[in-house]
Amino acid sequence: MFLNRLKKKEKVAFLELAHHIARSDNDFSESQQNIIQTYCIEMQIKDIKYSKKKFDLEKTLSNFKKYETRKIVLIETMALIYSDSILHKEEKKILNVMLKNFNIAQSLAVTYAEWTKAIMALYTQGEALIDL
Repeated sequence: MFLNRLKKKEKVAFLELAHHIARSDNDFSESQQNIIQTYCIEMQIKDIKYSKKKFDLEKTLSNFKKYETRKIVLIETMALIYSDSILHKEEKKILNVMLKNFNIAQSLAVTYAEWTKAIMALYTQGEALIDL
């Protein structure tokens, strides 16, 4: 939705973060793969090669300097986190690190989560309408 506002370096960092979140519960689902492909299309970049061993959450998050950019990253990763309607333990840990690192209040994160769930529900309804 808003990823086109990111700079090239931020887009790559976002994909690193997205892959890390998608794999954090040891279940890189087809739905998550599709969401990441949608991210790539929106950002007009190729997907990255993710390495869990080389990934550094703090370093990746440090690429997002502006508060507006941090909020975009939070909103967009929420779609990935809630793609299966469950906030897994590992995803929650990552989310908490993001909130602390980005200096974003938990109350704002709750608002973003609810908005994201509503948008995802509308998207699902749209897909159903196409299939009618």
